[in-house]
Amino acid sequence: MRQLNVDKLNTTLENRLRADIEWGRMAGAAIMVSQCGEIVSDIKMGTCDVRTGEPLKPGAIFRLASMTKPVTGVACLIGMEKGWFDLDDRVADYFPEVSNMWVGRLENGNVVPDHPQKSDIRICQLLSHSNGIMASNELGAAQEDCMPASAYETNAAMVDYCLHNTCLCFDPGEATAYSGYAAFDVLARILEEKSGMCYADFLDEYIFRPLGIRDITFRPTQEQWSRMVTMSDASIGHGMKAVEMGEYIFESFPISYTCAGAGLAGSIEDYRIFAEMLRGRGEYRGVRIVSPESIERMKGCYTPEKLITPETMNVWGLGVRVVHPHNPVLPAGSFGWSGAYGTHFWVDHENEITAIIMKNNRWYDSHGAGKSGGQFEKDVMSALEA
Repeated sequence: MRQLNVDKLNTTLENRLRADIEWGRMAGAAIMVSQCGEIVSDIKMGTCDVRTGEPLKPGAIFRLASMTKPVTGVACLIGMEKGWFDLDDRVADYFPEVSNMWVGRLENGNVVPDHPQKSDIRICQLLSHSNGIMASNELGAAQEDCMPASAYETNAAMVDYCLHNTCLCFDPGEATAYSGYAAFDVLARILEEKSGMCYADFLDEYIFRPLGIRDITFRPTQEQWSRMVTMSDASIGHGMKAVEMGEYIFESFPISYTCAGAGLAGSIEDYRIFAEMLRGRGEYRGVRIVSPESIERMKGCYTPEKLITPETMNVWGLGVRVVHPHNPVLPAGSFGWSGAYGTHFWVDHENEITAIIMKNNRWYDSHGAGKSGGQFEKDVMSALEA
C-alpha cells in the first residue's frame, strides 16, 4: 500500500476546483477522499445555487444519476445471498416474456424485428450492460424516442413496456452497450417480487438504515429538497446558468418511478459511507451488508472475453466499472462508477482509498471517468508517495 501525501492531495484538489470554477466549467463541487477509513480530504467549493451564490455546504444533496447503479448492484448481491436467485439464472425464469424477445434493426429510421434472440439473458448480464435491453446505442435511442410517458410511471410500468414493446439492441452476451435504466429496473422488480417490498423500502431496510445512511433516497423530504444542489449548465460567455428541474431527481422521471439505474439523490457524506462499506469488503463499522466473497464477485470481469482488447482500460463488473490492468491511472481491480450530472467515485483496495467527487451540471460532466472525473483520478493518484 502506498500512502497519500495529504498536503499535496489537498493543494492539488483545491487548485483544480478553483480553476474549474473560475473558468466556468462548474458552479461548485464537493470532494471526499479517505485512506484506511480516515478522511484525508473534505472540500466544498463554489455554490450550490448559481442564482443566489449560496455557498456549497456539508449535507448538500446531489442528484446521483447513474451512481445509483452500484447501489442496485449491492442490492442484487443481498438477494443472491438470501438464495432468491443466482447471477447465472435466466431472467426468463422470473419474466417468461424475456425468452420471446427479438433483436431489432433499423429500417428507414424505424425499429423492426430482425431475428429471435440467440441466447437467454442472465441476471449478471443485466448488471454488466451485456443484455441488449434498451441499450444506449442507435437502436436503443430510436426506441426511447417512442416511449410513452406512461412507461415512466413506476418500475413495473417501465419493465412491462420494455419487455412487451421493444426489441433487444443486440444478442445477449454478444456485445456491450450501456444500459441506462431499463435493465436495472428488471432487477429491481425481481427484488420487489422476492422481498414483498417496494424497491425504495428494500434499499432502506437492507442497506441504508443498517449503515446509518439517512441522506440517500428516491423520495426526498421537503427538508432534503431544500438542500438539493441546483442543476447548472454553461452559459453564453463566461460562467454558469441555472437549469430548472423542479422536484425531479433524474430528468423528468416522476418520483413514483424509483429508477434503479438513475433515480437516487444523496449527500457526499452518506455516499462515502456506502463506498467505505465496499472498501471494507461488505462491512462498515461492524455492520456487515454482504460477504467479502460477494464484493469480489461485484468487482469481477463480466464483459464478454471476446470484447476485451489490448487497449481495454475498464471492464464491467456488477453495476460498476472495474479497472483493467491496462489502465494507466488506477490499480487493476479498482471499481466504482459515475453519474451523468457530474458525480464520480471509485474504491481502490490496493491502497485502501475511497474517492468521491460530486457536482450537478449538464456540461463538463465526469461520466465514464472522462473529463473532470478522469482528472480527479489523476489528481488523487498523483498524491501517492513513491
